Amino acid sequence: MTLIISKKEYKLHFGLDFVAYLDKKYFITESGFQLGQGLTYVVAQIELGNPLILLDLIAAGTIAGAKPNVEDVKKYIETEANIEKLMAEFVAALEASPTTSFTMKKLALLSAGASEK
Repeated sequence: MTLIISKKEYKLHFGLDFVAYLDKKYFITESGFQLGQGLTYVVAQIELGNPLILLDLIAAGTIAGAKPNVEDVKKYIETEANIEKLMAEFVAALEASPTTSFTMKKLALLSAGASEK
């Protein structure tokens, strides 16, 4: 996935560094252990339409490469991005990534099961 922010191209990668970044930020503590919940949390925030999650998704996606300035990302989200389309693109990219696709399938199954109740 590639984004153009402030006329610069940024390639986002959804690998292990992406997951580790999110798990360090979003976790639960159980019996003294931190259990990463990053991907689960960001997908829930995407589904809820929270535009703030885009900041974390872009930061995590660029963790291993060139990183945009936070203020440029905010401006991009507020003025240039079609937020609904961008969130759908993130979901599609996460479903396609070898690192995150299994979790995305599991989350889809959980979501489908919850909606049947």
